[in-house]
Amino acid sequence: MEMIRLTETVKKGGCAAKLPADELRAVLDGLRLNTTPELMVGTSTMDDACVWDLGDGRCMVQTLDFFTPIVDDPYDFGAIAAANSISDVYAMGGTPKTAMTILAFPASTLPLDLLRPLMQGAIDKIHESGSALVGGHSIDDETLKLGFSVTGFVPKQDVWTNAALKPGDVLILTKPLGTGTITSALKSKKASTASMDDAISSMKTLNQVPDLLKGMGVRAGTDITGFGLAGHVVQMARASDVSVEIDVRTLPTLEGAIDLLKAEVLNRAHRTNLRYVENEVDFAGTPQEYRWLTLDPQTSGGILFSVSEGQANEALAAVRRKFPRSSIVGRVMKSADSRVRFT
Repeated sequence: MEMIRLTETVKKGGCAAKLPADELRAVLDGLRLNTTPELMVGTSTMDDACVWDLGDGRCMVQTLDFFTPIVDDPYDFGAIAAANSISDVYAMGGTPKTAMTILAFPASTLPLDLLRPLMQGAIDKIHESGSALVGGHSIDDETLKLGFSVTGFVPKQDVWTNAALKPGDVLILTKPLGTGTITSALKSKKASTASMDDAISSMKTLNQVPDLLKGMGVRAGTDITGFGLAGHVVQMARASDVSVEIDVRTLPTLEGAIDLLKAEVLNRAHRTNLRYVENEVDFAGTPQEYRWLTLDPQTSGGILFSVSEGQANEALAAVRRKFPRSSIVGRVMKSADSRVRFT
């Protein structure tokens, strides 16, 4: 098959293609949605997935995600799209079981043969997670888009939400930041091979974090995706009615990301993420490149979770077995004027 640069077929790639969070929130604010006692987690806290109480001690976790190409290789794009979609189930403490494909394919401009490596990458990642691809839906569209609706399960007592932070908790981040700037650099041919290899490896890594933390009392978690670390931490702090302090010097970063951010290799989502959080974040004396790092739109980013201070070192050691660059990045405090403070 002739080499096709998938990123050249789209204007925006990965989770950076999300609609701006502040604009989306304003437009949808006030819509009336049905609720029911079985719905434990819905849309009110902007969590990663919904959680439905099955009434037998288990909960169902349901989510969906899709986006445009963020890398050029179809196999890698399929694997990243699947890992990113499955991540929301892990972010709720769950185990994924089934996935259904969401595919928009430009049949007039891309060869249909490209679907085979694309879907093989996704299927390999779905199988790695222990779940099964059970169906899906496809359409002919002008722009390639791929994602999955994923269903998983979790014992009711083990559900994680973004609304369960408690003052005194310690925050741990499992994956390095920087996919937004590195993939933007790919489109402008400024990304080094080392940077792209590091970013692709990270994005393809499944967020199988809950199994590593059994018995450690984790209740609060989220995955870091298109709204950046700052956006997702603001949502957690808002939902939990607490404040968070994060030391930017402890944030793990992908190869070359800081240099690219110093050169302001950015995309639109960096700026819309800033607009989304600027009234709730204090950047204090944070260097500009680290401000952009906290706003960097992640695709298939890491899990940010909280544990008590007494279990922080044990939890960190546990997740480092699979995520060696995991780091303690911050602390949870009582609610203050600023929801999130970067130092």
